[in-house]
Amino acid sequence: MIFARLMGPALFADLTLLLTLKLGVLSFLGALQFAFSENTAKQGNPKESKVKAHALSWHSLKISVPLMFVVIASANFFSSALNFSSPLALSLLALAIPFFLPMVIYRGLTQGLIDVPKIVLSIQTEWIFRLLGSLLLWKMGLGLPGIAVAVGLSIVAGFLFSTDKGDLDARKAALVTATHSESKTLGALALPYLILQVAQVLVLDSDIIIAKALFSAETAGLVAGLLLVQRVFFFAFLSCSTVLQPYVAKQKDGYETPKELFILLTGIVFISMMALIAIIPNSELVVKIMLGREYTPLASIVWISALTGAVFIISHLCAIYQIAKGHKLAAILVLIFGFLQLITLSTVNHLFSEMGLQSYFSIKLAIQTVCAACLIGTVMLTHLKTTTR
Repeated sequence: MIFARLMGPALFADLTLLLTLKLGVLSFLGALQFAFSENTAKQGNPKESKVKAHALSWHSLKISVPLMFVVIASANFFSSALNFSSPLALSLLALAIPFFLPMVIYRGLTQGLIDVPKIVLSIQTEWIFRLLGSLLLWKMGLGLPGIAVAVGLSIVAGFLFSTDKGDLDARKAALVTATHSESKTLGALALPYLILQVAQVLVLDSDIIIAKALFSAETAGLVAGLLLVQRVFFFAFLSCSTVLQPYVAKQKDGYETPKELFILLTGIVFISMMALIAIIPNSELVVKIMLGREYTPLASIVWISALTGAVFIISHLCAIYQIAKGHKLAAILVLIFGFLQLITLSTVNHLFSEMGLQSYFSIKLAIQTVCAACLIGTVMLTHLKTTTR
């Protein structure tokens, strides 16, 4: 919201793309976070889980350090392909790549232990570092590269604040390496979550890539503004999955009631409805407050983007519930709708190049509404099959 005002639409689109790349990577790695969380919740042995977290974090450097150099070497290519104005910003953000995996592993540990204070501390520290650091470095005249440095440092802070002395003491334990079988087990647990995270990137993040590649700089900036509103609604409720997933994973086999899930969904629907009741009659004021006067053309569309974020979190939570219960196909269903959205919007934009943003985002909302209905249906169907056995 702050940088939408400071930058204006065109440059804000570049910032949104930079954060989208970072969020995309963390979304993919989030599969490992959920897998480690599920493993920790089921094992019920915090000490052993801490040792495994240290071992995996240490060995992840074998992958992340070479990847860091590959991204730095490819920064010019990616910037040219995506019409991004600052290859240096990409290179600076890449320096934080070695901390990405350790951060999600330790967040998976705290998630599996349902250590809510530490989860909150890690996430809030990361966001505060990112916001205040970005503002400081921007005001110092360092531009997008300065923001990239702040974002990278926020990842480091998120990792450090997801650990404590007990976690760091794990390095002194006898188990200093992850066995092949443990890594294989974790990989199997991570696969459905990875599929879900890929779907999340397709649904939430692909719009800015399409906009940067196909639209004018100003239109891409407006799309970035709409995505900000969408992300506000999605991430406002994402913490529900961090608690729901380990809670469901710890339940005994045969306990199939989705009561906890539907309590969360009811709360999300109620809060979203109250927010929309406030937004729709005051949409122009909301846009001016959140984004600034340059984004007032979005006034008639902002509620569509907000509702899309809320609808997708419903699909996300249903899929998380199903995966934690051992029903992996739910993730594939969300991914199918993600690809359907990407293909449909790309095709429609190609055939009807004059299509306005309202039609574009209305199609997206329609696809995601059908997706959410299907996911709720799969949860109910699974429950009915279990109760009739």
